[in-house]
Amino acid sequence: MPATAEPFSTLPGLLPICGKAVEARFDAARMSSDGGLLTLREIELRLGIADRFAACIPDPRAPERVVHGLDEIIRFRMLMIAAGYEDGIDADSLRADPMFKLAMDRLPEHRDLCSQSTVSRAENLPDMRALLRKGRAMVDHYCESFRKVPRRIVLDIDDTFDAVHGGQQLRLFNAYYDEYGFQPIVVFDDEGRRVEILLRADSHYCTPEVLRFCRARRLDYVLGVAPTTTLRRHVTTLEATTTARAARAGGEKRRRFKEFYDGAASWDRVERIIARVEAGLQGVDTRFIVISLTGMRGRTVYQDIYCARGQAENHNKTWKTHLAADRTSCYRATANQMRLFLHLGAYWLMWNLRAAMPRRSVWRVAQFNTLRLRLIKLAARVEVLKRKVRLHLPRATPNQAIFAHALNRLPRMLS
Repeated sequence: MPATAEPFSTLPGLLPICGKAVEARFDAARMSSDGGLLTLREIELRLGIADRFAACIPDPRAPERVVHGLDEIIRFRMLMIAAGYEDGIDADSLRADPMFKLAMDRLPEHRDLCSQSTVSRAENLPDMRALLRKGRAMVDHYCESFRKVPRRIVLDIDDTFDAVHGGQQLRLFNAYYDEYGFQPIVVFDDEGRRVEILLRADSHYCTPEVLRFCRARRLDYVLGVAPTTTLRRHVTTLEATTTARAARAGGEKRRRFKEFYDGAASWDRVERIIARVEAGLQGVDTRFIVISLTGMRGRTVYQDIYCARGQAENHNKTWKTHLAADRTSCYRATANQMRLFLHLGAYWLMWNLRAAMPRRSVWRVAQFNTLRLRLIKLAARVEVLKRKVRLHLPRATPNQAIFAHALNRLPRMLS
């Protein structure tokens, strides 16, 4: 007689416990490993990111034949990314997950969510105009996130290298990384100082076009400047004297500053430039920044304002590492841009989850992967009763009170 195929796989190789054989099978119905997903659902429903994105994309499908709306597909995909499922193929398994169904306003016995092929078609649907509308929608969303108009905003512009391994459109060779890839540009905000809007970025953003743009729109700026022979002539003496001071101090680093006005030949006018010279055992390191701020010492601007842009690099790392924003493997450039927007939406979900944590607690500064592991990745059994849906979460879950705190704060925070 042929062996009967089991409908559920059994894990092999488990040793007995207390003399009893151990059998582990993937056969538990209405169970999920993402018991905290409904917290993200509450955030997304209040932010309305999926609805904003869907409204920017014309849907060519016949309405009477649509099973999964664009808003549903986008919401499902953002929740997947936030929960740690960065690959679209995971949708084929998660479409039947009871917690994901509840997060999508369905009961476990209702029809399954969309599959990977549906997700892929949605990623390839937007054209350039739709993507531009989505970008503007996210700017509107950012502006509306303030309860009142802020007096100060600092916009940190940074980019991150995204290596590709195929013939994707718009890929370029990056000599620094010695690879082909993309260079997505991301803007984060930070706490401002004595300005209404301050643009802060590294040296490759200090171009004549950027300077003219800032002046035309009355934006303040603190931008790095690439060293040139002309700029170095201003600090030759300072570098020599700083090196001598470091030598007299036994190699201990010495840092000094100098201000002057100069400009590249392509600039419309000279700008205020601050040079930072640092000397030590490793030699001399000189950096230049161009600023529009007045009434502040160069040392203060460099150390307290410009150096703070390092936090944007941490945000970029979080977006790329913890939310896998480098999954840009589609051939079409528009599809890869769509994916970046989806990962951006997932960033908003996780950022608001962290913002809902108690002030002055370790949760408020936790990395996204820590929040996911402790607050989202919970075993859950879903029980559907006549008048309610009951979630059975592990009794041994640590920090149980944090869930109630976050859910109580979300309505006030996102209303």
